Amino acid sequence: MQHLAAQCFLLSIGAVFFSFCLGESMAQQEHEDTHRALQLEALKTSILEFLGMDTPPGPGGKPSHQDLVRMFRQYRRIRQLLRGNSSQAEDLQHTRKVSTVLFPTIVEPLNSTLELKQQWIRVAFHKTSRIKKGLTLKKARLKIQRSHMDKMTRGQPWLTKDILVRMHNPPGFQTETVFHTKDLSTRVVTLDLTVVVEKWLKDTSTELLIVEMCLIKKQEGSAPSTPQMKLELLQSPRRVRRAQSAKDEGFENEGHCRRKSLNVSFKEIGWSDWVIAPLSYTMHFCDGSCPHNYKPASIHTQVKSRLYLLSKGKTPQPCCVPATYEPMVLMHYDSRGKLKLTPFNDLLVSKCHCA
Repeated sequence: MQHLAAQCFLLSIGAVFFSFCLGESMAQQEHEDTHRALQLEALKTSILEFLGMDTPPGPGGKPSHQDLVRMFRQYRRIRQLLRGNSSQAEDLQHTRKVSTVLFPTIVEPLNSTLELKQQWIRVAFHKTSRIKKGLTLKKARLKIQRSHMDKMTRGQPWLTKDILVRMHNPPGFQTETVFHTKDLSTRVVTLDLTVVVEKWLKDTSTELLIVEMCLIKKQEGSAPSTPQMKLELLQSPRRVRRAQSAKDEGFENEGHCRRKSLNVSFKEIGWSDWVIAPLSYTMHFCDGSCPHNYKPASIHTQVKSRLYLLSKGKTPQPCCVPATYEPMVLMHYDSRGKLKLTPFNDLLVSKCHCA
């Protein structure tokens, strides 16, 4: 009997505890739903104000298939352009690019028979101290410029289409690739050697980068003029990929400043009749506390944080704010029912910091 009473008591305690946890969970879910509804309402109001509208417009006239295809092509083109500009601006802001130009140390003919209509030459580039170590190679271009003394007939090629690029790996050569050049009638021919040069710089056992090319003679019995050549290297510090950066934010302290996500569906908020593209997107926002020296945006932020500690909270502390943005393009009807494209440069947050 006592055993049964104890069991009933434990079951009642468990039921009370379960009800308490369920109530807490429901209250938390209700709070999150309310907060999300407020975020979406604030977003809707802000977008309408940016577009110069008081209320959402009604659906415009149905565009023709050709007009819709043209607008979608323009939509994709503008989106790619904005993303490219955003990446370039981020590169200029966060990286210091180093440009190095190498000139050949060896230029030698491989055949000397004047009767031949073609002249093969070998060009060698050395690794030098000017090439910065520890940097990422962004671009490597070989520029070959025809000599002004070499007067060819207009439109006549002066190089054969195959150019061989090899690394000198003692005791022999290691063939890397053969480039098939396109327009050989221009005075300057440019080759993209990024992949080959990247291997060359990483391989400590190779000092020489060998380029072999064949020049076309103006006429039999005359040697072609040696072209001018230079190898341009563009380097920059290694960048952490944005996707990896976003992934790392998930491991940060939940209460500290970090980027949080909010999925926005234009159908869900009732705008699918006038917003054509995108159908949905992920809007990130910055939220969380800013402890001392946590993600400071500048030295000024560090001073502000220190002052907050010294004044024992009497002065404001740094706030969690966006650091960088990604652009977005909206295809929508305007207040006159016309289909148009509107870019947003500071709507999608890509990174947060304390300022």
